[in-house]
Amino acid sequence: PDELAVNIARESSRNLRRALLMFEACHVASGGAGGDTEQLKRDSPIQKTDWEIYIHQLAQDITKEQSPQRLMAAREKLYELLVHCIPATIIIKTLVKELLVNLDDGLKPEVIYWAAFYEHRIAASSSNKEIFHLEAFLAKYMALYRKYLNDMF
Repeated sequence: PDELAVNIARESSRNLRRALLMFEACHVASGGAGGDTEQLKRDSPIQKTDWEIYIHQLAQDITKEQSPQRLMAAREKLYELLVHCIPATIIIKTLVKELLVNLDDGLKPEVIYWAAFYEHRIAASSSNKEIFHLEAFLAKYMALYRKYLNDMF
């Protein structure tokens, strides 16, 4: 259906490879076999990749609680993503998109600034120590969010 194709195009950010994978996942999820596409509906759910779901959970975790223990748990999740060959720049971009969803408009520009700052550091780094920059961004976000919550109350 055309509506499903439009939704897949939006969700894949116009990336043809991702769009094909999403279409294939929708087809498998709908129970389609062979060349039968009649089972696909216009409102068929579009599957996100495992790493996107993992980053979504990470964003929820660090927004829910800002503590050193949570930062250590987040570091383990970042290691897991890096070990599975998800590039650090993609991790930080996806993480920022997830963090901005439920963030106050007054705090968004500062979070975007720091994300760009640490993404630049990742790109400029000659070593393979992306974890330091990713963890520094998480710590900065947690500090900003904690300060925002304290100032609010």
